[in-house]
Amino acid sequence: MALELSYIGNHSSHQLLQPDFNNCINFGTTNSSITCNTLRRSVEIGGISGTATWGFGNYHGMTAKLDKRLSMGLQFTTSYTYGHALANSGTTLSNSPGCCNVLDPTNYNSSYANASWDIRHNLSTGFNYDLPFGRGRTYGANLNRLVSALVGNWQLNGVLTLHTGQPVTINSNGCQGVWNRCQPELVPGADPNAAPAGGRRADEWFDTANFLPPAPLTGGNLGLQTNYGPPTRSLDLSIFKDFPFTDRWRMQFRAESFNLANTPQFNAANLDINRQDANFGRITGTQPGSERHIQFELRLQF
Repeated sequence: MALELSYIGNHSSHQLLQPDFNNCINFGTTNSSITCNTLRRSVEIGGISGTATWGFGNYHGMTAKLDKRLSMGLQFTTSYTYGHALANSGTTLSNSPGCCNVLDPTNYNSSYANASWDIRHNLSTGFNYDLPFGRGRTYGANLNRLVSALVGNWQLNGVLTLHTGQPVTINSNGCQGVWNRCQPELVPGADPNAAPAGGRRADEWFDTANFLPPAPLTGGNLGLQTNYGPPTRSLDLSIFKDFPFTDRWRMQFRAESFNLANTPQFNAANLDINRQDANFGRITGTQPGSERHIQFELRLQF
């Protein structure tokens, strides 16, 4: 066996952004005649879309890996990472709700927050185990060929994945004036990602009482990516059985399951504080295709 511990850190620069080069400033007002176009640097032009490379990010992490090489029919690799990623840029490929928003288009540093790929805890393990039953094995070494053909040559394989959820951004549209991004108001001293009384559940993933409508003439005080979505917990397990005919020919039976325990892989909760119903903070669906799947296979090998 080998245990490896390491620190990983990096700084990324010149990341792609897509700013409006004729952006408008954030401006609190109740005057409906004031719009984004009236607040642009050059009001006669309108929006100018383009790309820029002033995005940046940082990452710090600790990793641990335990490897067991094949002995007594068993081998496995287990790895764990605890890390924190921050950035002022996002990517739609992360599938993180609110990943690519900007609080102030005149100051991208204001959007430096938990990165959309910030997975704090990540544990995964994979193993293969040749079960020690049958002729020539630890148990049943002297079995007759018929019994050995039934109980021998079985192999168990598995992959366990456990990791915390992705960052998400709470939404609001109750801001007065012109704001590139409207955020709720956080109750003073509250933790935006705090669990509700009784723990997290699909009916209430975070404590919704910690969020209020934005204060008048402001864009709210809540930052980006302050909350985290549901974790991933999944066990894939398979069992193989070999039926050797000759040195060259054998038949293999496979039973494979994905998400064996049928653990729900939840979508992100409803993040819109403005909906006047009970769905704010509630999870109403699971990821497509994440339910348990079982398949069987016969394979001729030569």
